[in-house]
Amino acid sequence: RAYRKLAHKYHPDKKDGDEQKFKHVNEAYHVLIDDEKRGQYDRFGRTFEGGAQNGGFDFSQSGKGFAGFDFSDIFEDFLGFGARTGAGRRVLRGRDISIDLELSLSDAVFGTERRVLLTKIAVCSECMGEGGEPEAGFEKCAACAGSGTVREAHRSFLGTFTQLRECNACGGQGRRPRKICKTCAGKGVARKTEEAVITIPHGIQDGEMIRLAGAGEAVAKGTPGDLYVKVHVRKHPTIRREGNDLCATLSILLSDALLGAEKIVETLDGQMKVKVPAGTGAGELLRVRGKGVPSAHGRRGDFLIRVALKTPKRLSQTARRLIEDLRKEGL
Repeated sequence: RAYRKLAHKYHPDKKDGDEQKFKHVNEAYHVLIDDEKRGQYDRFGRTFEGGAQNGGFDFSQSGKGFAGFDFSDIFEDFLGFGARTGAGRRVLRGRDISIDLELSLSDAVFGTERRVLLTKIAVCSECMGEGGEPEAGFEKCAACAGSGTVREAHRSFLGTFTQLRECNACGGQGRRPRKICKTCAGKGVARKTEEAVITIPHGIQDGEMIRLAGAGEAVAKGTPGDLYVKVHVRKHPTIRREGNDLCATLSILLSDALLGAEKIVETLDGQMKVKVPAGTGAGELLRVRGKGVPSAHGRRGDFLIRVALKTPKRLSQTARRLIEDLRKEGL
């Protein structure tokens, strides 16, 4: 990132470009991204593609080789000093939290809202994360003169170079509270119990995950983590889900199958009267449209009823005679 910025700035084709500095930036970049060349510089201070006079470069004077050119930006990016804001301050992120939530089939199909209590590191409610007593105010940080950063010199096999780092005294804020917050001891965060409101979307599947951005643990002067909710759907005693359809089994008598009947079926919308046509066979499906799972477009799937025949274990003499008569009729 620093290389592209500097190369664009000093490109010879630009009006204010500098061909010599452009060459130096290009050379530094290609050495830093090559493990072999970096190793040679770490050990010997130059590469072996022409020596230090031709193919290498020398860092001296606090990292300002090449006529006072400052390579500290390049080193910060290559050596990995963490994510930073536009102002150069490191951005800290709180820890993510994961919980499990059990739902009924009805709540999973139609959606619902759940409230859970979480004990976690949260922003201090007294100082709102500032770390100081609100009425006392703030003062400029003396360690960094209010800039939020301090400059450090580092010595290595490559020479001495400077680096801007976040001020430890103020956490990169450039100011410090005049009076430390008693609730969080100046940390800006404290462990407490908070309520999280979880909106369950309709049609959620067993095992799916819901992410609540920023509902995880907080961190001082940083971004809170996320809350991940894994959904577990309890089995319904009579209804099961297949995609956007809901399925159930209806057991009927042989006489109902032959002559037809009206039966009451339990659905997630409540009890529903279903007509069983005459001559319905075992295993046939009865379809009730629009009583299944709502889709993302608002349409609902169907409620499918599989017919099962009740077969009696014992027959009375009268029933046996009647069935024998049916057999004679070819039924």
